[in-house]
Amino acid sequence: MEKRTVTILCSGFGLGLYIPGLLIDLRLREKGVSTEIEVFENLISKDKRDGIQKSRKAYHSNFAVALMSARMPMDIRQSIDNELADELLKSWAEEKRRDFIVLSGHWLHVIDEYRARIAPEAVNAEILYVDCDLPPSWKSLQQYKPDYGLNYKEVCLYDFENSQIQFQIPIANEEPIPFIERPERFIIHGGGWGMGTYQGKIPELQEKGFQLDIVLYEIQEVSRKKEVDRCFMVDPSWRAWNKNEKGIYEFPPLAQIIPDEEPVFKNKEEYHELFDITKNTKAIIGKPGAGTLMDSISSATPMIMLEPFGEHEKKNTRLWEQLGYGITYNAWKETDFSMAILRELHENLVKGRKAALDYTESYKFKNSL
Repeated sequence: MEKRTVTILCSGFGLGLYIPGLLIDLRLREKGVSTEIEVFENLISKDKRDGIQKSRKAYHSNFAVALMSARMPMDIRQSIDNELADELLKSWAEEKRRDFIVLSGHWLHVIDEYRARIAPEAVNAEILYVDCDLPPSWKSLQQYKPDYGLNYKEVCLYDFENSQIQFQIPIANEEPIPFIERPERFIIHGGGWGMGTYQGKIPELQEKGFQLDIVLYEIQEVSRKKEVDRCFMVDPSWRAWNKNEKGIYEFPPLAQIIPDEEPVFKNKEEYHELFDITKNTKAIIGKPGAGTLMDSISSATPMIMLEPFGEHEKKNTRLWEQLGYGITYNAWKETDFSMAILRELHENLVKGRKAALDYTESYKFKNSL
Protein backbone atom coordinates (compact mmCIF):
# COMPACT_ATOMS: atom_id res chain seq x y z
CA MET A 1 0.00 0.00 0.00
CA GLU A 2 1.31 3.46 -0.94
CA LYS A 3 2.36 5.50 2.09
CA ARG A 4 0.27 8.62 2.57
CA THR A 5 1.81 12.00 3.37
CA VAL A 6 -0.04 14.45 5.59
CA THR A 7 0.51 18.04 4.44
CA ILE A 8 0.35 20.58 7.27
CA LEU A 9 -0.61 24.06 6.09
CA CYS A 10 0.71 26.83 8.35
CA SER A 11 1.14 30.56 8.21
CA GLY A 12 4.19 32.52 9.31
CA PHE A 13 2.14 35.70 9.71
CA GLY A 14 1.84 34.92 13.43
CA LEU A 15 3.57 32.23 15.45
CA GLY A 16 0.22 30.93 16.76
CA LEU A 17 -0.48 29.37 13.34
CA TYR A 18 3.13 28.33 12.74
CA ILE A 19 4.56 26.71 15.88
CA PRO A 20 1.50 24.43 16.34
CA GLY A 21 2.05 23.18 12.78
CA LEU A 22 5.68 22.33 13.46
CA LEU A 23 4.69 20.53 16.65
CA ILE A 24 1.99 18.53 14.86
CA ASP A 25 4.55 17.62 12.21
CA LEU A 26 7.03 16.33 14.82
CA ARG A 27 4.45 14.44 16.87
CA LEU A 28 3.03 12.71 13.77
CA ARG A 29 6.52 11.77 12.58
CA GLU A 30 7.23 10.24 15.99
CA LYS A 31 4.16 8.07 15.38
CA GLY A 32 5.48 6.89 12.02
CA VAL A 33 3.36 9.21 9.85
CA SER A 34 4.92 10.82 6.77
CA THR A 35 4.43 14.60 6.81
CA GLU A 36 5.26 17.78 4.92
CA ILE A 37 4.91 21.40 6.06
CA GLU A 38 3.95 24.30 3.81
CA VAL A 39 4.01 27.95 4.93
CA PHE A 40 1.50 30.21 3.19
CA GLU A 41 3.80 33.21 2.85
CA ASN A 42 5.82 31.32 0.24
CA LEU A 43 2.86 31.76 -2.10
CA ILE A 44 2.98 35.54 -2.02
CA SER A 45 5.44 37.89 -3.69
CA LYS A 46 8.56 39.13 -1.91
CA ASP A 47 7.32 42.72 -1.64
CA LYS A 48 4.18 41.54 0.15
CA ARG A 49 6.28 39.36 2.48
CA ASP A 50 8.41 42.41 3.24
CA GLY A 51 5.21 44.24 4.12
CA ILE A 52 4.55 41.70 6.87
CA GLN A 53 7.63 42.93 8.73
CA LYS A 54 6.37 46.51 8.50
CA SER A 55 3.00 45.43 9.92
CA ARG A 56 4.72 43.59 12.73
CA LYS A 57 6.63 46.72 13.74
CA ALA A 58 3.47 48.84 13.60
CA TYR A 59 1.46 46.34 15.68
CA HIS A 60 4.23 46.07 18.27
CA SER A 61 4.45 49.85 18.60
CA ASN A 62 0.71 50.49 18.69
CA PHE A 63 -1.73 47.84 19.93
CA ALA A 64 -4.71 49.97 18.86
CA VAL A 65 -3.52 49.71 15.24
CA ALA A 66 -3.34 45.91 15.60
CA LEU A 67 -6.85 45.73 17.06
CA MET A 68 -8.24 47.88 14.26
CA SER A 69 -6.50 45.74 11.64
CA ALA A 70 -8.00 42.57 13.11
CA ARG A 71 -11.49 43.95 12.47
CA MET A 72 -10.83 44.70 8.79
CA PRO A 73 -11.58 41.78 6.42
CA MET A 74 -8.97 41.12 3.75
CA ASP A 75 -9.39 39.06 0.58
CA ILE A 76 -6.14 37.11 0.65
CA ARG A 77 -6.57 36.02 -3.00
CA GLN A 78 -5.26 39.45 -4.02
CA SER A 79 -1.92 38.58 -2.40
CA ILE A 80 -1.41 35.10 -3.89
CA ASP A 81 1.14 34.74 -6.68
CA ASN A 82 -0.75 32.50 -9.11
CA GLU A 83 2.42 31.08 -10.67
CA LEU A 84 3.78 30.00 -7.29
CA ALA A 85 0.42 28.51 -6.31
CA ASP A 86 0.16 26.66 -9.64
CA GLU A 87 3.64 25.17 -9.17
CA LEU A 88 2.74 23.93 -5.68
CA LEU A 89 -0.56 22.40 -6.81
CA LYS A 90 1.15 20.58 -9.69
CA SER A 91 3.68 19.06 -7.25
CA TRP A 92 0.85 17.94 -4.93
CA ALA A 93 -0.97 16.32 -7.84
CA GLU A 94 2.19 14.48 -8.97
CA GLU A 95 2.75 13.20 -5.44
CA LYS A 96 -0.93 12.31 -5.03
CA ARG A 97 -1.31 14.40 -1.89
CA ARG A 98 -4.74 13.78 -0.35
CA ASP A 99 -4.41 14.43 3.39
CA PHE A 100 -4.20 17.98 4.73
CA ILE A 101 -4.35 19.72 8.11
CA VAL A 102 -5.22 23.39 7.63
CA LEU A 103 -4.27 25.86 10.38
CA SER A 104 -4.76 29.15 8.54
CA GLY A 105 -7.80 30.38 6.61
CA HIS A 106 -5.43 31.83 4.00
CA TRP A 107 -5.00 28.32 2.58
CA LEU A 108 -8.66 27.55 1.84
CA HIS A 109 -8.75 29.11 -1.63
CA VAL A 110 -5.65 27.09 -2.55
CA ILE A 111 -7.10 23.80 -1.29
CA ASP A 112 -10.40 24.51 -3.03
CA GLU A 113 -8.53 24.98 -6.31
CA TYR A 114 -6.62 21.74 -5.72
CA ARG A 115 -9.85 19.89 -5.01
CA ALA A 116 -11.29 21.15 -8.31
CA ARG A 117 -8.17 20.13 -10.26
CA ILE A 118 -7.97 16.54 -9.09
CA ALA A 119 -11.73 15.79 -9.08
CA PRO A 120 -13.22 13.23 -8.91
CA GLU A 121 -10.37 12.18 -6.59
CA ALA A 122 -11.22 13.05 -3.00
CA VAL A 123 -9.30 15.42 -0.73
CA ASN A 124 -9.23 14.61 2.97
CA ALA A 125 -8.72 18.08 4.46
CA GLU A 126 -9.23 18.91 8.12
CA ILE A 127 -9.43 22.43 9.51
CA LEU A 128 -7.88 22.69 12.97
CA TYR A 129 -8.89 25.67 15.10
CA VAL A 130 -6.34 26.47 17.80
CA ASP A 131 -8.34 29.31 19.42
CA CYS A 132 -11.78 29.41 21.04
CA ASP A 133 -13.17 31.46 18.15
CA LEU A 134 -12.13 32.37 14.61
CA PRO A 135 -8.86 34.35 14.41
CA PRO A 136 -8.45 37.01 11.67
CA SER A 137 -7.51 34.67 8.78
CA TRP A 138 -10.71 32.65 9.26
CA LYS A 139 -12.88 35.70 10.02
CA SER A 140 -11.73 37.33 6.76
CA LEU A 141 -12.42 34.15 4.82
CA GLN A 142 -15.89 33.93 6.33
CA GLN A 143 -16.71 37.41 4.99
CA TYR A 144 -16.01 36.32 1.41
CA LYS A 145 -17.07 32.67 1.69
CA PRO A 146 -19.58 32.13 4.52
CA ASP A 147 -19.88 28.37 3.84
CA TYR A 148 -16.11 27.77 3.58
CA GLY A 149 -16.24 24.68 5.84
CA LEU A 150 -18.71 22.79 3.64
CA ASN A 151 -16.22 20.25 2.25
CA TYR A 152 -13.96 20.07 5.28
CA LYS A 153 -13.80 18.35 8.62
CA GLU A 154 -13.59 20.97 11.36
CA VAL A 155 -11.85 20.19 14.65
CA CYS A 156 -11.44 22.51 17.64
CA LEU A 157 -8.81 22.08 20.34
CA TYR A 158 -11.20 23.82 22.72
CA ASP A 159 -14.94 23.40 23.28
CA PHE A 160 -15.79 26.88 24.50
CA GLU A 161 -19.53 26.27 24.93
CA ASN A 162 -18.95 23.35 27.29
CA SER A 163 -15.80 24.77 28.91
CA GLN A 164 -13.61 21.84 27.88
CA ILE A 165 -10.22 21.21 26.35
CA GLN A 166 -10.88 18.50 23.78
CA PHE A 167 -7.34 18.10 22.46
CA GLN A 168 -3.85 19.32 23.13
CA ILE A 169 -0.75 19.33 20.95
CA PRO A 170 2.00 17.95 23.20
CA ILE A 171 5.13 20.08 23.26
CA ALA A 172 7.58 17.97 25.28
CA ASN A 173 7.41 14.42 26.54
CA GLU A 174 7.89 15.31 30.20
CA GLU A 175 5.94 16.01 33.35
CA PRO A 176 5.46 19.63 34.49
CA ILE A 177 7.87 21.00 37.07
CA PRO A 178 6.07 21.26 40.46
CA PHE A 179 5.13 24.82 41.39
CA ILE A 180 7.19 24.79 44.57
CA GLU A 181 10.33 23.78 42.67
CA ARG A 182 10.11 26.64 40.19
CA PRO A 183 12.20 29.80 40.59
CA GLU A 184 10.36 32.94 41.69
CA ARG A 185 10.28 34.20 38.10
CA PHE A 186 7.58 35.32 35.66
CA ILE A 187 7.78 35.32 31.88
CA ILE A 188 6.19 38.36 30.21
CA HIS A 189 5.71 38.78 26.47
CA GLY A 190 3.36 39.86 23.70
CA GLY A 191 3.22 36.68 21.63
CA GLY A 192 4.97 36.22 18.30
CA TRP A 193 4.57 39.85 17.32
CA GLY A 194 5.14 41.47 20.69
CA MET A 195 1.63 42.90 20.77
CA GLY A 196 -0.45 44.08 23.66
CA THR A 197 -0.21 45.96 26.92
CA TYR A 198 2.55 43.87 28.50
CA GLN A 199 5.20 46.61 28.27
CA GLY A 200 3.11 48.91 30.43
CA LYS A 201 2.96 46.31 33.20
CA ILE A 202 6.73 45.80 33.50
CA PRO A 203 7.46 48.85 35.75
CA GLU A 204 4.69 47.90 38.20
CA LEU A 205 5.92 44.31 38.43
CA GLN A 206 9.49 45.48 38.91
CA GLU A 207 8.35 47.79 41.72
CA LYS A 208 6.73 44.80 43.43
CA GLY A 209 10.09 43.04 43.31
CA PHE A 210 9.16 40.32 40.82
CA GLN A 211 11.98 38.76 38.80
CA LEU A 212 11.01 38.89 35.15
CA ASP A 213 11.96 37.01 32.01
CA ILE A 214 11.14 39.62 29.37
CA VAL A 215 10.82 38.79 25.68
CA LEU A 216 12.12 41.75 23.70
CA TYR A 217 11.10 42.69 20.17
CA GLU A 218 13.53 45.58 19.73
CA ILE A 219 17.10 45.32 21.01
CA GLN A 220 16.97 48.74 22.69
CA GLU A 221 14.20 47.49 25.00
CA VAL A 222 16.90 45.77 27.08
CA SER A 223 17.50 49.13 28.77
CA ARG A 224 14.26 48.63 30.75
CA LYS A 225 15.50 45.57 32.62
CA LYS A 226 16.41 45.55 36.30
CA GLU A 227 19.38 43.60 37.63
CA VAL A 228 17.22 40.60 38.59
CA ASP A 229 15.51 40.46 35.18
CA ARG A 230 16.56 38.43 32.17
CA CYS A 231 15.84 39.40 28.58
CA PHE A 232 15.37 37.15 25.56
CA MET A 233 14.83 37.87 21.90
CA VAL A 234 14.12 35.99 18.67
CA ASP A 235 16.74 36.49 15.96
CA PRO A 236 15.45 39.60 14.12
CA SER A 237 16.71 38.21 10.79
CA TRP A 238 14.69 34.98 11.14
CA ARG A 239 11.63 34.50 8.93
CA ALA A 240 9.13 31.70 9.52
CA TRP A 241 8.73 31.05 5.78
CA ASN A 242 12.45 30.38 5.16
CA LYS A 243 13.85 26.88 5.57
CA ASN A 244 17.15 26.41 7.38
CA GLU A 245 20.37 24.93 5.99
CA LYS A 246 18.94 21.42 6.52
CA GLY A 247 16.03 22.29 4.28
CA ILE A 248 13.41 22.26 7.04
CA TYR A 249 11.21 24.85 8.68
CA GLU A 250 12.54 25.63 12.13
CA PHE A 251 11.50 27.01 15.47
CA PRO A 252 12.44 30.64 16.14
CA PRO A 253 16.13 31.00 17.13
CA LEU A 254 16.28 32.62 20.59
CA ALA A 255 19.05 34.31 22.58
CA GLN A 256 19.43 35.79 26.01
CA ILE A 257 20.21 39.47 25.55
CA ILE A 258 22.98 40.68 27.86
CA PRO A 259 24.13 44.30 27.52
CA ASP A 260 27.55 44.65 25.81
CA GLU A 261 27.56 40.97 24.77
CA GLU A 262 26.94 39.57 21.29
CA PRO A 263 23.72 37.51 21.35
CA VAL A 264 24.00 33.81 20.48
CA PHE A 265 20.77 32.75 18.78
CA LYS A 266 19.93 29.05 18.91
CA ASN A 267 17.02 26.69 18.55
CA LYS A 268 16.31 22.99 18.81
CA GLU A 269 14.44 20.56 16.61
CA GLU A 270 12.07 19.18 19.29
CA TYR A 271 10.19 22.34 20.27
CA HIS A 272 10.58 26.11 20.67
CA GLU A 273 13.25 27.46 23.04
CA LEU A 274 10.82 29.76 24.84
CA PHE A 275 9.07 26.69 26.26
CA ASP A 276 12.13 25.84 28.36
CA ILE A 277 11.98 29.30 29.93
CA THR A 278 8.21 29.16 30.40
CA LYS A 279 8.19 25.81 32.21
CA ASN A 280 10.56 27.22 34.83
CA THR A 281 8.40 30.20 35.78
CA LYS A 282 5.51 30.72 38.19
CA ALA A 283 3.25 32.22 35.50
CA ILE A 284 3.02 33.63 31.99
CA ILE A 285 2.02 37.30 31.82
CA GLY A 286 0.67 38.27 28.41
CA LYS A 287 -2.23 38.21 26.00
CA PRO A 288 -3.96 34.82 25.61
CA GLY A 289 -2.87 33.83 22.11
CA ALA A 290 -3.07 30.29 20.71
CA GLY A 291 0.61 29.49 21.20
CA THR A 292 0.63 30.86 24.74
CA LEU A 293 -2.35 28.69 25.71
CA MET A 294 -0.46 25.66 24.42
CA ASP A 295 2.63 26.59 26.44
CA SER A 296 0.41 27.07 29.49
CA ILE A 297 -1.26 23.67 29.40
CA SER A 298 1.81 21.70 28.30
CA SER A 299 3.97 23.11 31.10
CA ALA A 300 1.11 23.58 33.63
CA THR A 301 2.11 27.23 33.90
CA PRO A 302 -0.76 29.56 34.90
CA MET A 303 -1.65 32.52 32.73
CA ILE A 304 -1.97 36.07 34.02
CA MET A 305 -3.89 37.48 31.12
CA LEU A 306 -3.62 40.95 29.64
CA GLU A 307 -5.87 42.68 27.12
CA PRO A 308 -6.80 40.22 24.36
CA PHE A 309 -6.25 40.68 20.63
CA GLY A 310 -9.67 40.27 19.04
CA GLU A 311 -12.77 38.27 19.90
CA HIS A 312 -10.99 34.91 19.66
CA GLU A 313 -8.57 35.90 22.43
CA LYS A 314 -11.43 37.28 24.54
CA LYS A 315 -12.94 33.81 24.46
CA ASN A 316 -9.54 32.27 25.17
CA THR A 317 -9.41 34.44 28.30
CA ARG A 318 -12.87 33.36 29.42
CA LEU A 319 -12.13 29.67 28.89
CA TRP A 320 -8.89 29.79 30.90
CA GLU A 321 -10.73 31.64 33.68
CA GLN A 322 -13.63 29.16 33.67
CA LEU A 323 -11.29 26.18 33.81
CA GLY A 324 -9.22 27.71 36.59
CA TYR A 325 -6.08 27.82 34.46
CA GLY A 326 -5.60 31.58 34.42
CA ILE A 327 -6.57 34.91 35.92
CA THR A 328 -6.72 38.38 34.42
CA TYR A 329 -3.97 40.76 35.45
CA ASN A 330 -6.41 43.14 37.12
CA ALA A 331 -8.04 40.33 39.12
CA TRP A 332 -4.61 39.10 40.22
CA LYS A 333 -3.64 42.62 41.21
CA GLU A 334 -6.79 42.83 43.37
CA THR A 335 -5.50 39.81 45.34
CA ASP A 336 -2.29 41.77 46.00
CA PHE A 337 -0.46 39.56 43.49
CA SER A 338 -1.19 36.35 45.40
CA MET A 339 1.16 33.40 44.88
CA ALA A 340 -1.34 31.04 46.54
CA ILE A 341 -3.81 31.63 43.71
CA LEU A 342 -1.14 30.85 41.12
CA ARG A 343 -0.30 27.61 42.90
CA GLU A 344 -3.97 26.61 42.74
CA LEU A 345 -4.12 27.42 39.00
CA HIS A 346 -1.00 25.34 38.45
CA GLU A 347 -2.57 22.35 40.21
CA ASN A 348 -5.69 22.69 38.05
CA LEU A 349 -3.51 22.67 34.94
CA VAL A 350 -1.63 19.56 36.08
CA LYS A 351 -4.97 17.70 36.31
CA GLY A 352 -6.43 19.22 33.15
CA ARG A 353 -3.52 18.38 30.87
CA LYS A 354 -3.86 14.70 31.77
CA ALA A 355 -7.49 14.69 30.63
CA ALA A 356 -6.90 16.35 27.25
CA LEU A 357 -6.41 13.96 24.33
CA ASP A 358 -3.34 14.13 22.07
CA TYR A 359 -4.60 15.65 18.81
CA THR A 360 -1.98 13.84 16.73
CA GLU A 361 -2.86 10.45 18.25
CA SER A 362 -6.54 11.06 17.45
CA TYR A 363 -5.73 12.24 13.91
CA LYS A 364 -3.60 9.19 13.15
CA PHE A 365 -6.25 6.79 14.48
CA LYS A 366 -9.30 8.26 12.74
CA ASN A 367 -7.46 8.56 9.41
CA SER A 368 -6.02 5.02 9.62
CA LEU A 369 -2.45 6.21 9.10
